[in-house]
Amino acid sequence: MNKYKKIKFQLRMNNNEERDGVLNPHEAGRPRALFTNIMVLLVVLALALYLTEWLLGFYLVKAVSRYPLPPYAVQRHTTVDYDVVYRYNNYGLRSPDFVPGFLYDAVLFGDSFFFGQGVGEGNTLVDVLQEKGIKVLNVSEIATNPIDYYHKLNVMKAQGLRSRAVFVGLCLGNDFQDIADKDIDEALVYRYPSPFLHYNVRSFLTLTRMRYELKRKRQALYDWLHSRTGGLPMRETVVVHEFEHRRKFDTDWLRFFTGNRPELMAAMAGNRERPLDREKPTEAAYLEKIQLTPASFYNTLRILKAMPSRLPEARFYLVLIPGPHYVWGWRSPKYERYVEQLKARLAASFTVIDLHGRTTPAMHFLHDGHWQARGHRLAAEALGSHLPVKAPQMVQQP
Repeated sequence: MNKYKKIKFQLRMNNNEERDGVLNPHEAGRPRALFTNIMVLLVVLALALYLTEWLLGFYLVKAVSRYPLPPYAVQRHTTVDYDVVYRYNNYGLRSPDFVPGFLYDAVLFGDSFFFGQGVGEGNTLVDVLQEKGIKVLNVSEIATNPIDYYHKLNVMKAQGLRSRAVFVGLCLGNDFQDIADKDIDEALVYRYPSPFLHYNVRSFLTLTRMRYELKRKRQALYDWLHSRTGGLPMRETVVVHEFEHRRKFDTDWLRFFTGNRPELMAAMAGNRERPLDREKPTEAAYLEKIQLTPASFYNTLRILKAMPSRLPEARFYLVLIPGPHYVWGWRSPKYERYVEQLKARLAASFTVIDLHGRTTPAMHFLHDGHWQARGHRLAAEALGSHLPVKAPQMVQQP
């Protein structure tokens, strides 16, 4: 009995201590242990977050180009039509070096035609314009379209771009692709921070890369749920590319662009047995191939109209580039109506330079379809006629 009395007495004493606000040593240590555990958890979580941010640096990179290249890279591009070398500038663009704050006479935004695909150094559109003494910057890139041109204009403006004139090359043979089902509302109102391409200690501490990736994944999930729950067609929201996906560099352009996939490399190298002058598509088949529809036309029109306001001190020109099939004689009343609508609806924002009927098959590669050197010289004459001609500079422009 004495044993049980002692236990009951101890319990009463413990209760009295608790009532008096005094905890025994075991109870007093619990809050401290809990605090320690929470702090350890927070430290581990912070380390995991910053480790993720660091690792994403191997995957994401700040760049102007959609397919980022190292500064001053050199690549070789070989197809059935040509074997040429591309040289890039300090921003990984096929252009003279970009100097922030320098006032250019002209800046070019376009795809492979303005880039000079298949044309060697000294014979591109930019080279011919430079021969005329025009200070020009080329932000064009292979396999891009107007939503990319709009993005690059904003990025370069945030980096200090100044220019008297902006030329936007719209290739009707492929610039309407992959835009009809896009939601571009947010992209057109996004405000680009300046400078845009910097990534510093503050960027790391605020987990910029990780937040960007989470934003992209969240938006993709929202788009998927919206289409599933609403019974609507899948619609992708365009998220502004605060970062680009890093690609493994290769001096062979085809290996670089395709990720060294033999089947794509073979397709892009061309086939000597399939020249463009033998293709005779129907109107419906061709418009479907180039994805020129009311929806793609409307979205492209919105993108183009938004560009001049982003660099208001410059005069904007729209260069209409016919696809190779048109050059080889293919005609379509519906296609022609789209061209006339473009001219009419953009007349208030752009001076339109229409190359339909001005380029000839002899100016294009037979299998590739891009301009040869003669095509670049004609385009340079068309663009240069809208710019003041200056004496050629003996020294390289900035």
